[in-house]
Amino acid sequence: MATRPQEPAPRAAKKKVAAKPKLKPRPQPKPKPAAKLAKASRKSRTIAIEPLNLSSLPPEAVTTIEKWICLACVLDVFTRLMGLAPKTAHLEIKRYTPPVAELYATAITRPYFVKESPKDPCPYCGSAAKWHAQLRVHRIEGGKAIDAARRELVKSLPKANDEFVVVDEKATQQHAFFEWLDKIGAGLNLDHPRWLRDISVHYLGRKEPKVDWEAEFTNVHAIRRSRRLESGWEVEGGRLFLAPMLFDELLFVQYLVSRSHKAGGLTLEGRYTWPELFARLRNSGYLRSMEVPTGSPSDALEQLVERLGGGEAAIKFYHLVDRRDFLEKLKALRLEKPPRPRRV
Repeated sequence: MATRPQEPAPRAAKKKVAAKPKLKPRPQPKPKPAAKLAKASRKSRTIAIEPLNLSSLPPEAVTTIEKWICLACVLDVFTRLMGLAPKTAHLEIKRYTPPVAELYATAITRPYFVKESPKDPCPYCGSAAKWHAQLRVHRIEGGKAIDAARRELVKSLPKANDEFVVVDEKATQQHAFFEWLDKIGAGLNLDHPRWLRDISVHYLGRKEPKVDWEAEFTNVHAIRRSRRLESGWEVEGGRLFLAPMLFDELLFVQYLVSRSHKAGGLTLEGRYTWPELFARLRNSGYLRSMEVPTGSPSDALEQLVERLGGGEAAIKFYHLVDRRDFLEKLKALRLEKPPRPRRV
């Protein structure tokens, strides 16, 4: 008997596996504006500007001043008042070298200001410290003992982007001497007995700039008039001996610096009025060596100052302007708009 073929057993139905949800692609970050990138790069970058090494120059021939300038004020003038495009304004500011009269002006006017604290706002427009740039100016007095070292220093400075600019100024030796007297006198405490030593170091440094007088004075405790030297100086037993004419000249300089402090001028030999010092210098032969007539004390004072200062002989001042901080700040702010001026 024929058998009926058996039907195959039904296969178990496959369980449906839930499909994994597809991951949405992460949104790409929006590109930051160029101004924000510039701002972030400025925060991560610290501007470290090494001070200029002036050790090759005699200290008495160099005077340094610092000027603060508000770049926001400058850009405001160029863009808002003069109508220049920001890019053109930045180029004009980058090329600008302040003249001597502007650097040494007695009255401080916009955009220059006095910065007492690093976070002080601009007194004119109220801008933050990032808009404030520093100009450091080193004034070098010309002279035979200084010119060679000055030329070597200027030759060694980087020439790119005019980071350092030299501005010349014509003057006279007497003008330079009076300015030196004012500068030294302002930095001395005439109520402290040490000032006689300090003024001696300063004047001998001006007289013989190639000598390291600070090193020579390290173990010197007294200054004396030498009885054996005809010129120059020597150190012996902790005492500095000066030739007679050099010692008398130092007395006269000490008198000039201190004569307005009290009655008469204080010197290494005590306090002198001018008639007393005049008689002292006449008897020692110093006035004769300087070719100063010994008739009238008042005329002698005027002529002695003129002889000692160098008279109307021409010299030059070389103003070395350090623009590195100025250029760095200007470059960092090239993509930013200056803040609107406001009253502070």
